[in-house]
Amino acid sequence: MSDGVPFGIAFLVALAVVGYDGGQCIHAQPAYPAWFKTSPSGGTALWAVGYAPAYSNLSDGVSVAKADAYDALRAAHRMVILGEKLYEDAPGYGASIEGRSFVRMGLPDTLHSVSYVDSVRAGGMTLVLATWAPDGGSSRGPSSSRSPFSSTRPSWVEQELHGGHAARRAVGIAPRYYNLESSWRTAETRARRRLAFKAASHVRSLNTSSDEWKHDVKSILTGVLLRRAQVVARWADKETCYVLVEGTVEAVFTQ
Repeated sequence: MSDGVPFGIAFLVALAVVGYDGGQCIHAQPAYPAWFKTSPSGGTALWAVGYAPAYSNLSDGVSVAKADAYDALRAAHRMVILGEKLYEDAPGYGASIEGRSFVRMGLPDTLHSVSYVDSVRAGGMTLVLATWAPDGGSSRGPSSSRSPFSSTRPSWVEQELHGGHAARRAVGIAPRYYNLESSWRTAETRARRRLAFKAASHVRSLNTSSDEWKHDVKSILTGVLLRRAQVVARWADKETCYVLVEGTVEAVFTQ
């Protein structure tokens, strides 16, 4: 190269400036399959997406993502969520959340005839779309067309930010981590937990006040069996991932 700068060094500097991720600029908006942004629906079929890192060879991540998709289908089919939130209320400080504790138990259902419909690399991830129907029927394959997320917030995100959804729906929110698959998994987990608390919450007071100090701790408990709690839609902006989950509460364990 001219000016005495070796070509290899200049190339590495260019990558550091613009960012590079397996053939695409990491600052560019990645294009996702339509089925990732809006899950297929209709009939009795359940759908789930499995995640894995984006290895240079797609097949290296597909086996991991398939196993993840299978676990996601089992969780969507039937799942028990037991949870507790602790809120502390002290004079002059207001209420603040002090702790959370959750147990998620996917029931030991074996799902036969799971179909792995599509696999792609997108957004620095390996994604696998899987489906299962209780009657063993086949499902129509969804569109694989790709496009970035819209820059406009979907109505379901706006609704969550301004009061929330009906009882059968909940939104999970997570920051965009470096490993983006962790963000989406976290958002899905949080959405199902919100669904559980919306369905059944039991509040109890753990009063620790004295004559000199007013101090109250409240415990909010939930325990539900969710059925068909699957992802309906996903959306992300530059900082946050949002996941909309819809499901049915089959049993309540809190009183």
